[in-house]
Amino acid sequence: MYTEEATAEERPDFLERHYRIPELAKAWRMSERVLRVWFRDEVGVIKFGISKLTRGRERTYVSLRIPESVARRVYRERTGQEIRPTGVSLAG
Repeated sequence: MYTEEATAEERPDFLERHYRIPELAKAWRMSERVLRVWFRDEVGVIKFGISKLTRGRERTYVSLRIPESVARRVYRERTGQEIRPTGVSLAG
């Protein structure tokens, strides 16, 4: 059974910490624009909002929520480095 003290490996996927692009940009000291490109087509990223232009709109409005496991995988693939666990959160 899940408990608050469960490690990330023991926690069910749907309870995994999810990050917004601005949170990762600040933690990783990177541009939000770059991270949006990195995560735009990644498997496991939750996307919601308006993905097609509608009449009168100048841009689309899609928000991304990135599961911690996906953030770790993409970071490792793009930088060749692991994110060391801090015991608190990915951004900590």
